Amino acid sequence: MRGGWAGYLVSQRWTEGTTVVQDGAIGLWRQGYGWASGLRAGRAAAPVRFLGRRSVVVGGPTGVRRFYDPRLRRAGAIPAPVAGVLFGRDSVHGLDDEQHHRQKARYLELLTPAAADDLRSRTHHEWELAARTWEPGRPFVLFDEAVRVLTATMLPWAGVPAGPDEVSRRASQLEAVLDGFASPGPSYVRAAAARRRLDRWTSGLIRAARAGRLQAQPGTPLDVMALTREADGRLLSPRAAGVALLNVVRPAVAVAWFVAFAAVALAHQPYWRERIAAGDDSALGAFAQEVRRRYPFVPVLAARARSDQDVLGVDVPAGGYVVLDVHGTDHDPAHWPDPDRFDPARFLGPPPEPGTLVPQGGGALRTGHRCPGEDIALVLLEEAVRRLALTGAELPEQDLAVDLARVPTRPRSGVLVSVVP
Repeated sequence: MRGGWAGYLVSQRWTEGTTVVQDGAIGLWRQGYGWASGLRAGRAAAPVRFLGRRSVVVGGPTGVRRFYDPRLRRAGAIPAPVAGVLFGRDSVHGLDDEQHHRQKARYLELLTPAAADDLRSRTHHEWELAARTWEPGRPFVLFDEAVRVLTATMLPWAGVPAGPDEVSRRASQLEAVLDGFASPGPSYVRAAAARRRLDRWTSGLIRAARAGRLQAQPGTPLDVMALTREADGRLLSPRAAGVALLNVVRPAVAVAWFVAFAAVALAHQPYWRERIAAGDDSALGAFAQEVRRRYPFVPVLAARARSDQDVLGVDVPAGGYVVLDVHGTDHDPAHWPDPDRFDPARFLGPPPEPGTLVPQGGGALRTGHRCPGEDIALVLLEEAVRRLALTGAELPEQDLAVDLARVPTRPRSGVLVSVVP
């Protein structure tokens, strides 16, 4: 299928002199996680034509600093068909300046250290409940289980009432959105349909909370988003408030991709598995960080130039794209020796140098575009890893191949897990 945004990408071929130049977005679509680092070839910046505009790909600490420069904007940086499915229309991810700061503040008020502690307890409990259903000799797909557990964790915390059937329904829809937002063809169609259903659902939750038909616990994301107002004092529209609510829940469910990779790594790392099972929290934290470094969810992030400017030696016109090589930065041998080797010991010493670990973005947390839920993601991943280590789960023979051209990617089987009697 070549419709939608994928059809647009295929049409992007440009003539420079006598040479026909393929748009870099096609390279990203075809090569996935390796595209940007292949283009940069170790440089901090490399010129590229991206979505029809003269642009630049940046990476490494120098590139990360430049990517979060205020001379760049986020508005219009991600093609609308992709952003609309993943983030929702008019979400915080595509805002700048005061409008961005105002919306970002809401998330920072919700995603606090206390919230992380609460979610650690909640997800620990959900994994315990799940483990009681695991029968020795009956393998199950861990990825599917992780999506369900994370949804069951997040919805009640967010103030959304959800029994088992509702959790299952919303887990399936969230998985569809996350799996298909960047994949042309049936996966994208499924993702777009799921997004529409989720938007209708969350809009209804907001309306019900405002009308008093649903009693949202004070201080929960549902309560906060239902009461949030625009700068002019008007309540957010039910759609916009629903999008904001989903943008608390959805990123947490994306941790399921990390969980799948973590299970494979754990099966090949008995030393770390034993340390984690014995209660070594430093080993647990290091293991989770290495999963995020080794297997980032997205290959790149994007911004656009507000005006004509020099970006690390590359002239970029107003509206040109600045693309951050996330995967290449997290695998930069200058900062991560033997970067394809899975080694949690990298995180047992001093914290990484700024701009070298960006699986969920970089820059300033409060004033910039860094993901405000990074600590939440770590907590959710750590508790999944802890449960797998304690359970003594094994991986039967299966197809664990990883397609690095697909975004997002994961082991093909979804990671079949068998519990040891």
